[in-house]
Amino acid sequence: MEVEELLARAWGAVEKAGIPQPLQEYAFKEALARLGGQASLPTPSPKAQHAASSDAPRDTGEIAPRASAGDLSDPFSKFSHESGISVEDLERVFYFSEDGLPHINVPRSKLGRTSTEQQKVVAVAITAAYDYVRDERPISEDVARAEATRLKVDLANWARTMGGVQGIGWTGAARQKQFKANGSTPEALKKVVAAILGAPAE
Repeated sequence: MEVEELLARAWGAVEKAGIPQPLQEYAFKEALARLGGQASLPTPSPKAQHAASSDAPRDTGEIAPRASAGDLSDPFSKFSHESGISVEDLERVFYFSEDGLPHINVPRSKLGRTSTEQQKVVAVAITAAYDYVRDERPISEDVARAEATRLKVDLANWARTMGGVQGIGWTGAARQKQFKANGSTPEALKKVVAAILGAPAE
């Protein structure tokens, strides 16, 4: 009996018997031994096995490599790209919650000596973060007020303070005010970050 015919008959017997895939190699060898009395015959080549079982799904057990994300998929990388401030400095001043919202990562005492200074710092920092990282422009005044409240900043005379804030726009009707980044925001944010970190602004 030709080797090709012997292999074909042995494999056909295994398939016809419905042998589970994990036991097919052993059953194939046994079939070869019974059909040809040649227990030492090698198993078919990977090419032949693939042709015989091309319809069967395979699980290689390998984990597909994760696609590498671009640098700007990281919020701090995007923040740095948009603001011109180093990632290291931004990470010392900000953090992002699990839902991706930016927050200020320093105590109130680092925001300024007076409540007026602290209010302005919060407004500039949060407006810039929402714009540069989340592409949200404008943002509701309530977002900045909520962050100031979380930091325990005194909100007395808030409206008067915001009327003179530099580096961002403050527009809208009463109780519908919004903050909006503008052309002077990057420089204003650099000064805010430098002041918080106790370093001179470049």
